[in-house]
Amino acid sequence: MKARVAIFASVVLCGNAMAESAQYAVDGLPVGAKLNFDSASYREFKCTPSEQFDGLTWCQKTRTEIGRRGPYAAGYSILHSGEGNVFYVNRSQEASFFNQAEVQADINRYSRSIGQSPQIMKMPHRNGLPDGMIATWGGLTLKPLDPQSARILAEGKSPKKGLLIDFLGDLTRSAKEGLPVYRIEGGPGFVWAASFGLRTRGTLRVVAADTTGFNVPASEQQATAESTTIVAAAGTNPVEAAPSIDTLQSEITNLNGRIADLETAAETARGEAARARAAAEQTAATGKAQLEATIAQLQADRAAADAKAGWWQKALLGAIGGLLVVLTGSAIGFFTNRRKASVANQPAAQPAAEPIGLPAQSQTATQPIELPAQSQNGAQEFVPHVASPEIAAAVAAVGVALEEQVNATSASAPAAVSTPAGEKLNGGAEVSAPRS
Repeated sequence: MKARVAIFASVVLCGNAMAESAQYAVDGLPVGAKLNFDSASYREFKCTPSEQFDGLTWCQKTRTEIGRRGPYAAGYSILHSGEGNVFYVNRSQEASFFNQAEVQADINRYSRSIGQSPQIMKMPHRNGLPDGMIATWGGLTLKPLDPQSARILAEGKSPKKGLLIDFLGDLTRSAKEGLPVYRIEGGPGFVWAASFGLRTRGTLRVVAADTTGFNVPASEQQATAESTTIVAAAGTNPVEAAPSIDTLQSEITNLNGRIADLETAAETARGEAARARAAAEQTAATGKAQLEATIAQLQADRAAADAKAGWWQKALLGAIGGLLVVLTGSAIGFFTNRRKASVANQPAAQPAAEPIGLPAQSQTATQPIELPAQSQNGAQEFVPHVASPEIAAAVAAVGVALEEQVNATSASAPAAVSTPAGEKLNGGAEVSAPRS
């Protein structure tokens, strides 16, 4: 990550920085520079006499900054002489957003700025832990912490070994995990350390230092406020024999920064949740509209199908009705023709026999006239057609009338009726032929 430039700038510097170490700088403040105690930037720091390095002053501040990937907490610390000469400058960032490509790009950028190639150390890989890397330039060296001091640090106590640095940005956790912790010695030079690779945020720490300008006290049991402050700036809990008011205030400021960071993250999460909810509602509305359109189309298709089926039903019923009319007409014509043919084939009725006139000299006593067999009943018997009751009734009426006429004729006829010569009447009397 790019260092912030000109935080201390000319308002901090007196302008007579040492040329030899000016190339090793943090946020524009190089090692060997002389501070301007009256500047506004310097007054932002909380400064106290160093409890570890005699004659030196320890200054620190913490604030929340906002980058392109979100807010993060940054801690700054300075170690300088009573005259204002800078021996140590540190910047620790508790939330970095590195990936492997960005790590290499940041190291390359510092190499171009410093004009040297770095010495790179990679953290041993551990499951569940991020990856880590440390790069050094110049005359600084990193000396591994001895096992006894590492055990003390793992217990949450200060090993009182001066300025320390690790891969994770968490000295106590590194000691507990058995990861290397280093002591910064020599100088002048520059150190870059970062953890990265997990979904959670990593850490970043840059240090410019020249430890040749001061010596660590001979007694390693002396309180080291600076060491514990660096631990706090890297994201760990400081372990001190007697915490100072300034240290507590720094911790409060750091906690406030973390709270602001969490609030910003919560606001971002709420915004993302609102956007997700809006997207879900939009998707549901679109799906509902599509479903309603599909239902409407199906209803329209069904109505069209019903209309078409109704037309075919009407056409079929019309055809059936026409067929019934044709069949009915044909049946009526057939029975009519049959009735006509039946009437035409019946034999015509024989006319009633006329009375036969007899001469006056014929016998007075006459026998009844023997009529043809077909006229004995006065008329031919008609059998009405079974298929025509009207005709049968008419034929019966005609038969009755003919019978009455025959009876009347028989009653008024003479007793003897002339018959052909030589024939006898029914009584056996001979009938003579008429004379000419």
